[in-house]
Amino acid sequence: MAGTILVKDAMWRISGLLQDVSPQFTRWPELELVNWLNDAHLAITKFLPAASSRVDAIKLKPGTRQSIETILAADCKPGDGSSPSAAIIGTQVLDVIRNMGADGLSAGNSIRLVEREVLDSQKPGWHGITGTAVSQFMFDPRMPRYFYVTPGVPASPAVWAELAYTAQPIPIPNTGTPGSELYLVSGSNTTKISVADEHIDDLVNYVCARAYMKNAQFAGNDNKAGQFVAQFTSSLNAKVVALTGNNPNLQRLPLAPEPIAQAS
Repeated sequence: MAGTILVKDAMWRISGLLQDVSPQFTRWPELELVNWLNDAHLAITKFLPAASSRVDAIKLKPGTRQSIETILAADCKPGDGSSPSAAIIGTQVLDVIRNMGADGLSAGNSIRLVEREVLDSQKPGWHGITGTAVSQFMFDPRMPRYFYVTPGVPASPAVWAELAYTAQPIPIPNTGTPGSELYLVSGSNTTKISVADEHIDDLVNYVCARAYMKNAQFAGNDNKAGQFVAQFTSSLNAKVVALTGNNPNLQRLPLAPEPIAQAS
């Protein structure tokens, strides 16, 4: 689930808390901050997979076995109307909803979940049957990136289906250079954050914590890093409790060097 907040606006909030606005990206280069922002996206979705949930039309592969491990940009028509700029790395199948025709745009019949053991016993040769529309799918949570469909998909014509799934957040491009930064608040870049807007404070707190962890003469600040870590972890803990009733008791910043203020 992509957000609507622009990366440049998120970076401005971060720069403001880091007192790095005159001019922006002087004390902490954009390159570092965007790297940490990408880490923040991964850290959030590690504990809250739903933060990166998607509903897209996916071009199915020939045969019965399907995968969301790597979905090429050309094989995905995102449900939000965007155009993927790179391959999507899926992490867990949630549902296979309906057929989407040979073009990925034509809504067709719904697709029903069945138990593979039932199909195996009633129609042992089902892996050898193909058709131009899928009627059923099978899924095993022990293999979260794979699912099976019947009838199998032929080599031609193309068969598309609408899937609900979770995926790694799409990395924010980080090709700016000093003096030509991409995400200056005064710039025109329209790239958006890769998780829902509700996580903007988590993204900001994570990046600020990483910035203050940096072991630099002018930047290292153990107390401030700890404050931002506490805000990030308490927010994620509270969200997980609200969703599942279980407290993960997350205390340290995921994907960051430890101990605090010892990064090089």
